[in-house]
Amino acid sequence: MSSEEKLKKIINALSLLLLLSLYSTSFAADTNVHGRLYADWNLNSTNGSESANSFNIKRAYITIKSKLSNNTSVRITTDVRETSSFDGYSVILKYGYVDWKPEFGNGNFKVRYGMQPTLYIDNMNKLWGRRYLQKTVGDLNKYLTTSDLGIGAFVNLGEKGKTGYLALQIFNGTKYTSVKEKNKNKDISAFVLLKPLANNENFKRSKLLAQAYIGTKNVTLMPGVDTTATGADMVASQFKNQIISLGGILGYSNKLDLGFDANFRTSGSGYNDITGTEIADKKSSGLSFFGTLYFKSFAKSESFADMLNIFGRFDILDPNTEIDNDGKSLFIAGMECNPTKGFKASINFRTVSYEAAGVDSESHVYVNTLFKF
Repeated sequence: MSSEEKLKKIINALSLLLLLSLYSTSFAADTNVHGRLYADWNLNSTNGSESANSFNIKRAYITIKSKLSNNTSVRITTDVRETSSFDGYSVILKYGYVDWKPEFGNGNFKVRYGMQPTLYIDNMNKLWGRRYLQKTVGDLNKYLTTSDLGIGAFVNLGEKGKTGYLALQIFNGTKYTSVKEKNKNKDISAFVLLKPLANNENFKRSKLLAQAYIGTKNVTLMPGVDTTATGADMVASQFKNQIISLGGILGYSNKLDLGFDANFRTSGSGYNDITGTEIADKKSSGLSFFGTLYFKSFAKSESFADMLNIFGRFDILDPNTEIDNDGKSLFIAGMECNPTKGFKASINFRTVSYEAAGVDSESHVYVNTLFKF
């Protein structure tokens, strides 16, 4: 084992000790501790894979939430995950932020500071409802990080946010797995969550989400320094990262959910260091459609079928809209069981298909489990 690997393991151990010490000393305040564990078994059923299979633990989260006063609360979440740097798991700070609700806001306004969720992905995970099984299309294809350092302001719509909320966040434009800020630019995210049918008993779970994200890639820029053969400077606009996202779910009673998630990204590709000209922006899109049918609407009360649902999801990714036949699609279908609070299990089939000629599709069978407390 190299000295770097040993150092990382020491840092991970110290991080866990710090978290445990915070846990043991925080009960002077109103404090809750939560945990989530994602485990699965995966069978590669692609032709030629020879039925390769493995047991995996993809994620383990530990969260501490503490109410410090009537107006102030704090959250710390660690992400225990597989790492490629050495054979094992690493501990990363996923969330670490403070929420402040000033008196003048009457409970309808708050400010958030620290390492915090990017709200569109965070809320779309809740609508999809199966993060333990697969990421949302924007997260899966790395359109945007799920957490970043910054500050945000939230305003409720309706009494105590009954009909939704608005939010504006300013981020470094990095990501929680690589937090070093490489330039002075900041990203801005405007987000809205609406509950248009909050007063309708049958459709009150329905929601609409929208995001406008304007920023740049986290690259080192050198204004005033000749960086090309013609002396052109590197500027932020050459590395733009702009995302428009729309999503939502139509939830009918406890019987049926139908949802969608649409993301449109414009990214700058930098400059040509030979000619000194700016490379044209790349436009891409990621679309997802999903649904769930709950057996409880048809089964007798307290029967086994009351715990089951069937679901499906179909994603379409176009990484460059100017290029033909470079896209791919993901199809997921399965059955989920929720026998008790804190546990879910799903058996599901997945296939990835490619538009490019001569590229074979990939198929997998998964058994996914979620444990939480």
